[in-house]
Amino acid sequence: MESDGRFQKGAILYFDPFIFPDGGSPKPKYFLVLKVMDDVCLLASLPTSKDFVPSTIEKIHGCIERPDINFNCYYFDPNVVICDNGFAFPIETYVYGYRLQTFRLDTLLLQEITDETIIEECSILTKAEYAAIIKCLSASPAVKRSYRKILAS
Repeated sequence: MESDGRFQKGAILYFDPFIFPDGGSPKPKYFLVLKVMDDVCLLASLPTSKDFVPSTIEKIHGCIERPDINFNCYYFDPNVVICDNGFAFPIETYVYGYRLQTFRLDTLLLQEITDETIIEECSILTKAEYAAIIKCLSASPAVKRSYRKILAS
């Protein structure tokens, strides 16, 4: 399958709806491309508005790392612009290290071609924001070792 320019590292896409590989109920979701592993696979996150940050931890935009409780996430404050085009997530949004996944590009594109989903381009993270996310996730023991290696490469 030919590569699709929308799926590049740091890209934020919006799927309406996102069709979960595990059979979960489809729903609109943001999709953050962390690494393009080859023309077939992507390492990505489905950012969420679900707040699992322990109440004892102050939420400040950026990396939240607590190895003592095996907790890692990257917190997006809705007041912080993260892309050169002015994009910011509309509400508090989280990328949890333990929830990273690989996705097959051909599967995602087939869903679009068959009108199962619409994929909108939102923007590309600034270089500084992308670097901060990669640093946060690639150093965390809460992230699978194989994913840490991919992120660090």
